[in-house]
Amino acid sequence: MRYIFDGNTVLEQRFEPRYKARLAIYYGSDYQSVMRNYSINMSTGGLFIETSNPFPENTTLFVKFMLPTKNTPITCTSKVAWTNQPENGKTKGMPIGMGLQFLDMTLDKLHSIRKFIYEGGLEPEW
Repeated sequence: MRYIFDGNTVLEQRFEPRYKARLAIYYGSDYQSVMRNYSINMSTGGLFIETSNPFPENTTLFVKFMLPTKNTPITCTSKVAWTNQPENGKTKGMPIGMGLQFLDMTLDKLHSIRKFIYEGGLEPEW
């Protein structure tokens, strides 16, 4: 486990490193109001979406994206684990947006993400 600190405060605990990945992400609180933005990074546990209108923390969202190595979309539900906004600036160097934690990723989709990360030569980003 890796801990991210800001002075003396633990901001975030990560079990997996994130990797730089710019993918189109479709998401929303229901299937009728779909938004599209881009990921900044991802891991097998979640991803960060750059958006000027992040949802509040703990909001459940559905997520859909395509991996360049796969012909079928990855879909799952997720939870907004944290937000980075101008007024809170939790993570310097990151844009405004939200970090999502995957909630119900199937094993085959998890393997597809892992294969994309490790075989795609993505650069780690802690």
